[in-house]
Amino acid sequence: MLTPLPYKGRGWGLGLYRTQLRTAIESRWSTIVNTFHQQIGNKLNTALHSLADANPAVLRDVFEHIDFNRQVGGKSTLSDLQLRQMIEHFDKRSLRNQDLEFPDLLGAAYEYSIYFFADSAGKKGGEFYTPRGVVKLMVRIVNPQERMEVYDPCMGSGGMLILSKQHIEEHGGNSRDLRLYGQDNNGGVWAICKMNLLLHGIPNAVLQNDDTLMVPIKEG
Repeated sequence: MLTPLPYKGRGWGLGLYRTQLRTAIESRWSTIVNTFHQQIGNKLNTALHSLADANPAVLRDVFEHIDFNRQVGGKSTLSDLQLRQMIEHFDKRSLRNQDLEFPDLLGAAYEYSIYFFADSAGKKGGEFYTPRGVVKLMVRIVNPQERMEVYDPCMGSGGMLILSKQHIEEHGGNSRDLRLYGQDNNGGVWAICKMNLLLHGIPNAVLQNDDTLMVPIKEG
């Protein structure tokens, strides 16, 4: 059984301004809180894949790199106790936009997590995260306008695309007519970018996991 849920991010995009996510029973938060007590890793994996299967246009392949049963040295990195504590922690907090300090808080938190991970990864982190100050400068130079197309051939975590949209809004423009395109050959980075844009209220950017030089999605 599937239930439509209103997309919590700010409405954006042509035809997807009122995007809804459909949820199977095993993906609902009430099911997770009330029934996930044993073999939690398996059940969380199933919940994520069920959510993706119910919303292929928005979530296809996004969760493929997430495994709550991941093992290192033959031992699970997350125990049932740790996963249960995580569930109970988030159950104490309301994450609806109207209950947050500002509507984009979840997107900002996710982006901070990306920055923290990139910083700890050292030079390798530069593969998917460009310092925000550099991205802001690039956006100001490009100066995107309404009804333009913005294509980032090495999108990383998607900062250029997100800030292009915000740049138009900050200057009083309508970002709904903006077309966003991005590409990255690394599947894990592609998934990070996809989720980052979703949490910033951008569900319908065209993001491709492929070699930019061999298979560019935009020419010129």
